[in-house]
Amino acid sequence: MSSFRLPISFLPLVVGLALLTGACGAPLAITAGSYAADGGLMVASDKSSTDHLASMVSKKDCALWRVFRGREVCKEREEGAKDPYAVDYNEPQRSVSEDGTTYGPPLRPAPDAPAASWDAAAYKSSPTPSPAPAEPVTAVADATPAQPVAAAPAAPKARKAKVARSAKKPSRGRAAPAP
Repeated sequence: MSSFRLPISFLPLVVGLALLTGACGAPLAITAGSYAADGGLMVASDKSSTDHLASMVSKKDCALWRVFRGREVCKEREEGAKDPYAVDYNEPQRSVSEDGTTYGPPLRPAPDAPAASWDAAAYKSSPTPSPAPAEPVTAVADATPAQPVAAAPAAPKARKAKVARSAKKPSRGRAAPAP
């Protein structure tokens, strides 16, 4: 029984194709990680990451595997079922770390909190007057408050004197023939 052997002339072609697809190694690793994450999600919630994204966007209960069973991909949530993707931005935010669970301030401030937005409309509330700057303290008791000094007009810049040139530079080329 003989096995199939490629001629040696195909070796540069195979190596060349492998070098041209060198960047495909990273997507292979990313794909493997994605499959692992989707496997964990399927075990925990019977949904893949794509199903979770479709559920968040459509605000329905979506699972793409239902199409293989002849059912609709997305269905309405059951009555009284809480939306698992809803976030209440007015509640304190919970953070889990190695030090334990901590709670931070809500993502949305209270109504009486100062505006912290780039939107100009947020800053149209009643302006608070800024405090007057404090007068400087001097060691001399009889000193009068400093009066603003008027800036003196700037003196015009001195110009360089022009140098008169009487002699021409000699030509580098050949001299013109006499007529």
